Amino acid sequence: MIHPILSKRNRLLVYWLIWLIIGLGQSLLITFSSDISVSASFSDGFFSAVIFAVIAVALWFPVNQFNTSRNGLPMAIINHLIMAIIALGIWVFLTKFLVLAFLQDNASYKSFWENSIYYRLGAGAFMYTVVILTYYLMISIDNIAEKNMREAKLENMLKETELMMLRSQINPHFLFNSLNSISSLTISDAERAREMVIKLSDFMRYALSRKEDRTVILQTELENLRLYLDIEKIRFGERLVLEENVQDECLAVRIPNMILQPLYENAIKHGVYESADAVSIKLNAKRVNGAITISISNDFDPESIPAGGTGTGLNNVRRRLELYYGNRAWLKTTKEDSVFTAELYIPEQADIKI
Repeated sequence: MIHPILSKRNRLLVYWLIWLIIGLGQSLLITFSSDISVSASFSDGFFSAVIFAVIAVALWFPVNQFNTSRNGLPMAIINHLIMAIIALGIWVFLTKFLVLAFLQDNASYKSFWENSIYYRLGAGAFMYTVVILTYYLMISIDNIAEKNMREAKLENMLKETELMMLRSQINPHFLFNSLNSISSLTISDAERAREMVIKLSDFMRYALSRKEDRTVILQTELENLRLYLDIEKIRFGERLVLEENVQDECLAVRIPNMILQPLYENAIKHGVYESADAVSIKLNAKRVNGAITISISNDFDPESIPAGGTGTGLNNVRRRLELYYGNRAWLKTTKEDSVFTAELYIPEQADIKI
């Protein structure tokens, strides 16, 4: 682990500022509480603070070593006691030596030193304790930050894995339906079956080339959807009527890749499949308060027997929106007057979570 003070310039500047303030405070205290000269008071405060500051910087390395060792609490306490004795001994010796050298053997300071040695050792023990506890606090904060970072990375990996699973559920679902339709068309209309195979090939080539993209602009998503809808038009002919109403300013907005296809599949399954009449599927996209809303609506026959389904497509869309945007995006479905509507709300220029 790198030194928490030496590794950052701003911290180092604040660190020295704190010790200079401590030295100034000690100097003033000595000046007003003793009869030694002002120069002796300020020399004592300055050298005492600077020396302890240097020792405190060096204390980080044994503290970090003690923290990573597994000797237990009793041994850690013993180590700190030994280290405190050594640190305070060095501090006291160097402070006295440098101050006397600076004052040229001041007799009054020697007397003051002897009278204040116990108070000095008590203050030194207190500062040592504060420094050690501060280091342990920094270590704890760094450990918590590192733990949170690891958890965030793990969460992102889990989300990415889940997104890949959700996307992988969409393509096979559509592919199975298309292959079943091609199988039926080979008997009734070989030419349409051939055309459908070509369209399916184009669509799958596009889907595979984009499988690593998390988001695409709406215009690209619509182009992809038109490949898919061309296949469905071959299957259903005039029974499938498509309409688009998209505001131009929505085309450049990024949305999750292939997020709309399950909604179209749902509309075709519960609209065209279950009705003998022509079914209209309408797409509307517009900007609303810093977001875009995309709605896909389809007619349905309320008297028909609903086709069974697991709801995988809509559930996947909801889950993908949650993974990408949290609670800032949603999917809402409504049934009203024989019209089923799926409406997406996607924040514009939102920061995607993964």
